[in-house]
Amino acid sequence: MVATPRVFLSWNMHPASHASPSRRRVGCDNSELVKAFYSNLEIHEGTLISKVYGIKMVIYQSLFYDLTKLPSEGVPFEGALIDDWKLNFSVHDARQLVCTNQADMTGRLLAGSLAFESHILHYLIVRILLPRSSNLAQVSEEDLIVMWTFHKGLQIDWAHLVRYRMHKALRLNAPLPYPHLITLFLQHFNIPLDFEPYVPIKRSFLIK
Repeated sequence: MVATPRVFLSWNMHPASHASPSRRRVGCDNSELVKAFYSNLEIHEGTLISKVYGIKMVIYQSLFYDLTKLPSEGVPFEGALIDDWKLNFSVHDARQLVCTNQADMTGRLLAGSLAFESHILHYLIVRILLPRSSNLAQVSEEDLIVMWTFHKGLQIDWAHLVRYRMHKALRLNAPLPYPHLITLFLQHFNIPLDFEPYVPIKRSFLIK
């Protein structure tokens, strides 16, 4: 049985659920503000710097940990296999670990071939932890590595990984991940969420 991933327990997936009714707006409801946040975002040595409505936000690593509740222990995983894991990891063994006994171990790996617990874990990966907008039913190599680490009880520095993926979102036309977390940051800096007048955008983005 896979141990309940700590990140699922510690990460408040709906961060504004306990806010006052007038501020209980999260995720893509604030899509223009999320776009503005990413449009102005810079990341320097783990510190996030952005500006919305003329309000500057400087999110140091300590504040990032405090707001997101993401664990920072573990290796700084960025999607590729860590050197320390290479001796113990193989794609075939990882597939056997996460798949049903009837699954094809040679072809493209799909979510339908996963064992029950791994199937749930994969859903959480592609929808919440490492969200993407396409190929949700396909198990990528990154998905497989992450599921393998959970099965093996290995720790990932999730705070580092989320910041890394936020940095990747600065590419032109990149999907924007973690709108719930962005809403947390906006609320912390008292940026109004009750209305969204037009905010000039520097980059072209797609909200995930």
